[in-house]
Amino acid sequence: MLRMPGKDVLPPGPKRDLVVELYVHYRLAARPPLPKIAALTGTESNPHKVSRETIRRLLTGTTTSQWVVVDALLLALCQLQNRDPDGRRWPEPDDSRWDENDPTTCREHLRRLWNDDIDGLEPDEAPATPPAAPAASGGWGNSASPPADNPWATSSPAKTPAQPGGYSDEPPF
Repeated sequence: MLRMPGKDVLPPGPKRDLVVELYVHYRLAARPPLPKIAALTGTESNPHKVSRETIRRLLTGTTTSQWVVVDALLLALCQLQNRDPDGRRWPEPDDSRWDENDPTTCREHLRRLWNDDIDGLEPDEAPATPPAAPAASGGWGNSASPPADNPWATSSPAKTPAQPGGYSDEPPF
């Protein structure tokens, strides 16, 4: 049976917030054995198979996996709770966590925490909304210069200074 890692093992921050949220669902599912959770992944309602070792590593905070893996774990835990992962996170008004103005679903909240963990952001640093898309300039073929992130561009973007030791973090192309 798994236990939530202590703050000495998993210090406060985005990764701990993600693991705490996974543990909310793990506890509500009555702390099922890992093989039982793993068996529920890869089923018809949950097409992505996740190993019990990956589940253990996610619940102990020793890994951050791809979203499809984290989502499959959430689906399995919600299935054990007879809960809709796309339902309101705290559906009951008598729950102390109930917020009438927060329609966030379990899946949306977990995805936000997962993104914060990937980006290394604290909750108050996370962007509230995605940045607006840049204005269209007529496409690559019609613009005066190629986009800076185009590795096949004909003009080279400005060089970034090398890191100490003479190596750059930029890819070689």
